[in-house]
Amino acid sequence: MSGKIVNPEEAVKLAYVSKRYFKDSVPRTEIADELGLSRFAVARMIQKALELGVVTITIDAPGPVDVDLSLRLASRFGLQNAFVARTATDDREVIRVTLGRLAADVLSGMIAEDDIVGLTAGRTLIEMSRALGEVPSCDVVQLTGVADPVRERGTEAVNTMARRSGGAVYPLHAPFAATDAAARATIMAQPGIRPSLARLDRLTKAVVTLGAWPDDSLLHDSLEPSGEARRLVRRGIVAEIGTTLLDADGREIDLLTDRVIGIRTAQLRRVAQVIGIGGGRRKHAAIKAALASGLLSHLITDEETARYLLA
Repeated sequence: MSGKIVNPEEAVKLAYVSKRYFKDSVPRTEIADELGLSRFAVARMIQKALELGVVTITIDAPGPVDVDLSLRLASRFGLQNAFVARTATDDREVIRVTLGRLAADVLSGMIAEDDIVGLTAGRTLIEMSRALGEVPSCDVVQLTGVADPVRERGTEAVNTMARRSGGAVYPLHAPFAATDAAARATIMAQPGIRPSLARLDRLTKAVVTLGAWPDDSLLHDSLEPSGEARRLVRRGIVAEIGTTLLDADGREIDLLTDRVIGIRTAQLRRVAQVIGIGGGRRKHAAIKAALASGLLSHLITDEETARYLLA
């Protein structure tokens, strides 16, 4: 075949074959019978239609996902997958709800029967748990103690998701950071805490919110009255993932290691799939640090944040 359309008849044939094949899903052999041609001739016509732009193929995903940004983000940072939510505003609450709902869709497609899924606390994951439909049976484990001043919110995400899945729930009814190492040891020895902590070594998936210091972190806020938060910020902390504190380059700063209750950095690195969720301008530096740390396999974020990370 020539490299260009030479007459209107050929143009019409290419358009017809393309419509029947791509839109109507008719096999090439049936199209060949309709036109009195060989299936090889039809195959050549389909290829020519693609080369000349008679047919263009756009790959996109339904719903609020920017596929191009998602693919570029995953490629740039070596992620298994990235999911970039289309957002029409930079309002923090709108972004939180949007990311929570997108995370529910993503997680619903990832969970397998008998998974052990870990969740951090936080408002975004509460939104995610509320948006979840029925998911395969899995156990749900809380990854950290509670920093939220409203204690009930600290365990809401794991309880809600466990109800959706019908699996067992392992909450952590403990503070995020104990007053000192001795208090931490006492809390971790309690019978109600030990089963949850034991399952942190058996996780198959973890879903974590990305805390941004000093602007968007419940742990930071809980340490602010004592003045400790300011000291930690001066030491360079910009982000938290679970109990892991990071500087701007994604390096761990272990200033609270002997006091925090929950998943350790080494345990998180052993989890096959770690899905990080965060977006909005206040979290830009934190998300960049989280990606640099290598702790994440997946990222769910918003358009503006994705463009910032790719710039």
